[in-house]
Amino acid sequence: MKSLIAKLNVKTRSCRSLAMTAVAVASLLSLSSPEVYAHGGGTTGGSPGFVTRASCASALGGGRIGTQMGNRNAQRLINAVWNRLGRNCAQLDRLATIISETPLAAPSSGGLMAACFYMGYTDTLWDQVEDIYNRCGVRCFSAGAEIGRISAEGYCFASIAVGGLDDPGFIQQPPLPFCGMNVSIGCKTEYVATATFDIPACHRYTVGLFENTFENSVRQDCFVPANVPIEDGAFNESVLF
Repeated sequence: MKSLIAKLNVKTRSCRSLAMTAVAVASLLSLSSPEVYAHGGGTTGGSPGFVTRASCASALGGGRIGTQMGNRNAQRLINAVWNRLGRNCAQLDRLATIISETPLAAPSSGGLMAACFYMGYTDTLWDQVEDIYNRCGVRCFSAGAEIGRISAEGYCFASIAVGGLDDPGFIQQPPLPFCGMNVSIGCKTEYVATATFDIPACHRYTVGLFENTFENSVRQDCFVPANVPIEDGAFNESVLF
């Protein structure tokens, strides 16, 4: 059972990290990460007036130097901003905002070096922001799982003590801070696992007459919106038994 829950947690974290990365990408520089950049002229790799990643990796014409300079500048920017924000995962949205509002640094020369500088600069920004989002997503999910376990124990022991709780109903709650969705997913995943499998006497209070009570309790305790399912597909009986 524990291995199944662990697999589900990894899968859920992976989906969330992709979603968070998409948010980062949407706000980051309002740029894409194109495969080809225009430059001041000349022929590179058979295409007049364009630079490819292959040409930027070449030692000829300063392409590699430009890429390395762009990488270093982007790394310095990310480190400076993230350190200033205390490397706090609750500040991820602020990080993306600052990066998107920071003008692109100007390279020292034009042509191929400049084109490769910008390519290296934007690629490194993307990679660094994605890495931060992924690492924070895992931390937030783990924190949510702890909240879910404790909340489920409270629900179960209270239900067992009085023979079932009344339905609290559903009240739409404001979202938690930025990484709150990862917290919510970690929380509801562990909540369901704990109440359904880890405390056998609790199972009867999660189904039948208590199904709505249980579902609404999970939503309230974990800040889960009405349009998000409480149980993930991996929790069906055909998989578990």
